[in-house]
Amino acid sequence: MILLYCRTGCPRCGSVRDALEELAIDTSVVEVARGAAPPEELPAPARLPVLVDDGVTYQGSGAILEHIEELRRFKEDWYRLQSDACYCEEEETEAR
Repeated sequence: MILLYCRTGCPRCGSVRDALEELAIDTSVVEVARGAAPPEELPAPARLPVLVDDGVTYQGSGAILEHIEELRRFKEDWYRLQSDACYCEEEETEAR
């Protein structure tokens, strides 16, 4: 599961949340009030938004949106390769 730490009312945080919702990935969101210190479990100095995915931390909306784009491409490949279609190359036959 992805964990997103974001500030209440932050437009950059909102764009990250929108991108995650559009991708339909299970995400747990931790809202941090304006003026409050980031949670202690984040690496210092943490600048919100911060996304934690499989133990890897991404800080800042730019880095997070890049990671979300990688997840989007992975999801597209996953769905493409999970079909029940069979891909076979045609064999050339020699004229007799």
